[in-house]
Amino acid sequence: MKRLFILFVHLFTVATLLAQIGPVANSDYAEAILGDTITINVIENDFHPEGLSFRVMVAHDAISYTDSTITYFFNYDQYCLAYDTLSYTYLLKDENGLIGENGQGKVFISLIDNHYYDYLDQNNIRARIQACGIQFWPGAAPFGQPAVASEFEFPKGSGLNTVFSSSIWVGGLDETGSLKLAAERYRQIGLDFWTGPLSRTETSLSVDPTTAVKWNNVWKLTKSEVQYHMEHFGDEGYQMSHDIATWPAHGDVVLNQPEYLAPFVDVDANGKYEPMAGDYPLIRGDQCVYFIVNDLRAHTESGGSPLGLEIHVMAYEITEDESTPLNNSLFFNYKIFNRSDTTYHDTYIGLFTDFDLGYARDDYVGCDVARGAYYGYNGDSIDGDGGSGTYGSDIPAQGIVILGGPTMDANGVDDPDGMCDESINGVGFGDGIADNERYGMQKFIYFNNGGSFHQSDPQDASEYYTFMQGIWKDGTTMEYGGNGHVSTGAYGPASSFMFPGMSDPCFWGTGGIEPFGPVDWTENSAGNEPEDRRGLSVMGPFTFEPGTMEMVDMVYVSAFAEEGKTAVETLMSFVDVVKDAYYLNPTYFATQWLGLPEEREDSDNDQLKIYPNPVLDMLTIIYEASGQDSEYKLTDITGKVVMAGQLDSSGVKVLQLSALEKGLYLLTIYENNRVSAAKVLKN
Repeated sequence: MKRLFILFVHLFTVATLLAQIGPVANSDYAEAILGDTITINVIENDFHPEGLSFRVMVAHDAISYTDSTITYFFNYDQYCLAYDTLSYTYLLKDENGLIGENGQGKVFISLIDNHYYDYLDQNNIRARIQACGIQFWPGAAPFGQPAVASEFEFPKGSGLNTVFSSSIWVGGLDETGSLKLAAERYRQIGLDFWTGPLSRTETSLSVDPTTAVKWNNVWKLTKSEVQYHMEHFGDEGYQMSHDIATWPAHGDVVLNQPEYLAPFVDVDANGKYEPMAGDYPLIRGDQCVYFIVNDLRAHTESGGSPLGLEIHVMAYEITEDESTPLNNSLFFNYKIFNRSDTTYHDTYIGLFTDFDLGYARDDYVGCDVARGAYYGYNGDSIDGDGGSGTYGSDIPAQGIVILGGPTMDANGVDDPDGMCDESINGVGFGDGIADNERYGMQKFIYFNNGGSFHQSDPQDASEYYTFMQGIWKDGTTMEYGGNGHVSTGAYGPASSFMFPGMSDPCFWGTGGIEPFGPVDWTENSAGNEPEDRRGLSVMGPFTFEPGTMEMVDMVYVSAFAEEGKTAVETLMSFVDVVKDAYYLNPTYFATQWLGLPEEREDSDNDQLKIYPNPVLDMLTIIYEASGQDSEYKLTDITGKVVMAGQLDSSGVKVLQLSALEKGLYLLTIYENNRVSAAKVLKN
């Protein structure tokens, strides 16, 4: 009773103070850049109707305040995913202690140059792409700010989404067996990644918040935009787009950053990105968003220790006819550099996805082993209650496919295709080239929003890593059947893939052992109630050497049910089309070379011939010389010049390429104002 009386008196007093005449607070406006500390004199435009003095009583989310000023600090960790305009409140109190009904003020801060995200929206998917570890969801809102919804909209313009959050995980063991791991799910606890390239000296790696702030940025380009630049860069009055002009082709040499970063086509082959001289970004797809992140920071999300990774990311879309699978697909190309001096063994790369197909809590998940795909679909016939924000009865399925993962450890041979092993969904098998085999999906495991301890979200680095190995949080291996755990109806044997249905006919995922119960293992056969599902697809293990790069290509494919098929069946037919397109050129899939005229793209043009192509060691150049020496340059896909020299007047030159890495190169011949070029494939 005493407490109730005290509470009543308190509320009565506050209401009385608010009702009396007090100071009047007017809104204040300011601009800031991420990393700034700014101080605002908020009472300059405030007043008291009775002429009494007043002061700031409280200022929410400020680092400090005085009677008249408020100071805010926009630190990277809290505000790297903040929105363009932030708002804060403060209260004024006059000399009599009165607040009054108009004593609450607002401070609005516009974060300028805050281009940390943009949208891919060229085809039937509209997705928010962010310069950070997580995609589609911007993370928890800063204090006092309105929440922003996740954005993986399918179909574009519907206002409905199929994915809430998705991110990449990397974990491995150093020479002492210590775990190093970087992984983000929602950034509710903290961050494992921040933006920008790393600085490297002979003895150490480094990065600082200033670099992170500068690189909290994405670059968005379209194929048509780059083509326009190619055709008009020399025109009088040409206005170059901001993202072509600022394309991050090179690191800062003063900060010891890598010389070459974002890929570009070096038209004059001088090793420098000079767009006003005709150079242009080398993009994938018809529209792309590019950014760079690293993990050299305290890992406050996973609790892991940094590996020293620098990750170059290009997300892109391909535009085709409205109904085609490629038009319902969103691609990511990750180039993961080990900038450290450490060799990591038993390294795994994981792709985490929180599926939310409309209403979040009625979903199922599954995987298709042969296709390297995992997917989410609705667990019943109606999405949610069928009302606003749901798909109703016409519900899509959402797939994520590993097209090509990290390279398997070398064994000196071309591993055959068509075996009951990694060749089931990997790439580079049986193509006549040794040691270019890349992993597909090696494991798939799910966990829940809540639920039992062993199948709930990971809480520390060791739990993230055990999930990536197909091991539950209690240390038991995932087993076939039920929900993959002995306590949930699993009947064994040990399995690498959850809910594969009938997609693993040779039982690769169980080591060739036929399951000890029904083979057709799905959420439905397990008798599950639909819920909020998360899935993790894993590639590895592999050895990650210092100074090397591993590439991961993956795609999000969305599909509604076609006539006579379920949404999942339609999705799998779409996946087949996308994978067939990818297999035509796995390393450089969807790369837009753009500016090379067709008559100069192959080696059979009038001025330039090369053979053999593909080449293993000796490349012969035959060039129709005009009687004077000419210059040749060979550049890799990043624009870096790897070989250069002179062609004499005979127009014949033999290059020794055996020391070059496998891949695609561009040979360019310069003579006066004439330029000839050809692509060279090094095996």
